[in-house]
Amino acid sequence: VVPLIIFFFIYVRIAAGPSFIYRQQRVGEKGKTFTVFKFRTMKLDAETDGPQTATLADPRIIPSMSWMRSMRADEIPQLWNVIKGEMSLVGPRPERPEMAKGFQADIPRYERRTELPPGLTGLAQVHGRYDSAPEHKLGYDLQYLVNWSLILDIQILLRTVWVVLSRRV
Repeated sequence: VVPLIIFFFIYVRIAAGPSFIYRQQRVGEKGKTFTVFKFRTMKLDAETDGPQTATLADPRIIPSMSWMRSMRADEIPQLWNVIKGEMSLVGPRPERPEMAKGFQADIPRYERRTELPPGLTGLAQVHGRYDSAPEHKLGYDLQYLVNWSLILDIQILLRTVWVVLSRRV
């Protein structure tokens, strides 16, 4: 695993340039914000028009980096967030504060997602698509919240491996 992570660091550094680690504020457990780390897969000026939800064929993605997104490899630096205790391996994916605020205003019970630590992967990620509607993902997040168990976490982690290896988006 370590050689693969080193490969990703070198590849992203060459493809994305000097600022190959992307930092962004996200909403975590109990609504507390924290800085999440990702490999940069989008152009530096990707959000000059403000925050936008990424799409599958997003023109802001650096062409040589689309495979990293499809394999979710851009999320590898978030292992640091897990080590720091800001995230868990499994849980609802953390949202940007601007997005979370809008979703909370529009989607009943959306704030319940913050009752658990956010995760690298979750029930919504292994059952839904990358571009699934927030309401759809919320259903899975609430199901996870109610049915959490170690067995469920293990099932989600195993299913995540399948999703990543099959590049199912």
